[in-house]
Amino acid sequence: MYIFFSLIKICVFLLIIIYLINIFLKYLNKYTNQTNSTFRILRKIAVSKTSSIGVVQIVDKYYVMSFSEQQNEILKELTEEEAVKFLASLERTPSKAAPEFSDVLKKVTKKLSNKKGSSK
Repeated sequence: MYIFFSLIKICVFLLIIIYLINIFLKYLNKYTNQTNSTFRILRKIAVSKTSSIGVVQIVDKYYVMSFSEQQNEILKELTEEEAVKFLASLERTPSKAAPEFSDVLKKVTKKLSNKKGSSK
C-alpha cells in the first residue's frame, strides 16, 4: 500500500514540475522572441550545406547578403529600382506550398500499381 501512495505522490509532483516548467518557459519566451520590424529576411537561398545568400530589408534599405557559419556579409546594396523589381517578383511568384499527403500517396500507389502491372 505504501508503494502505491508513493507512486501517486511521484506522479503528482512530476505533473506539478512539468506545469511550472511550462509557465517558466512561457515567461522566458516573452523576452527571447522579440519581433523586430526593422530587420526582415525576404528571401533566402541555400548555396551549400552551411552557407546561403539572401535579400534582407533593414529599415528602408535592401541588401544582398551572404550567410555562413563563420560570418555574415553584405554583398551589395540594392538600388530603389532593383528593390521595386525584386518586391514585384515576390508578389508574382506564389509560394510553393507543400503537396498534400493524400496527393503524394495517390501518386506513389499509382506508380507502384503500374510497376506491378508491367512486371506480370
